[in-house]
Amino acid sequence: MSEEELLQYIFCKARKDLISLGIPVSDDIDPKIRISRAQRKWGSCKLSKKPGDHRFHISISENCFKEPDHINFIRNTMAHELIHTVEGCFNHGAGFKAYGKIAEKLGYEITVSSKSAVEKSDEEKFNEAKHVLKCTECGQMYYRLRFPKARGYINKIRCGRCRGRLIKVK
Repeated sequence: MSEEELLQYIFCKARKDLISLGIPVSDDIDPKIRISRAQRKWGSCKLSKKPGDHRFHISISENCFKEPDHINFIRNTMAHELIHTVEGCFNHGAGFKAYGKIAEKLGYEITVSSKSAVEKSDEEKFNEAKHVLKCTECGQMYYRLRFPKARGYINKIRCGRCRGRLIKVK
């Protein structure tokens, strides 16, 4: 079974499972699930911006296939993205979390963030990142593939851990 066929199978199964639990998953979902090259997120659910097209488009990162238990990982990611199609759940608010709890009845683990089992070392992260920021207060490192070109942007952002100033190391 190819990766695309696997995604389609998991999509249909997860959608059917969520609907069986009474979760009102949208009917307006593009049935073609895309594989993305996203590095910082496992999946995404986007509403089409084309005039007259009011469908959701779901994509799953190719990195999900690198996880040791990739089928279960993709299954949970797909369910997460499907819950985003429910009215009022396009964020990670109370409604989203409530439906995530309901999905646990069928063994889904719906979380807002998750860690990879294939964790990269700090040296690998540093080498892969195009931009590296470091907090002057606590030393927290931030690895980024993209960084805004706006002049003075570095002075506007703060460390997520201690609110300290950030400096660009790379």
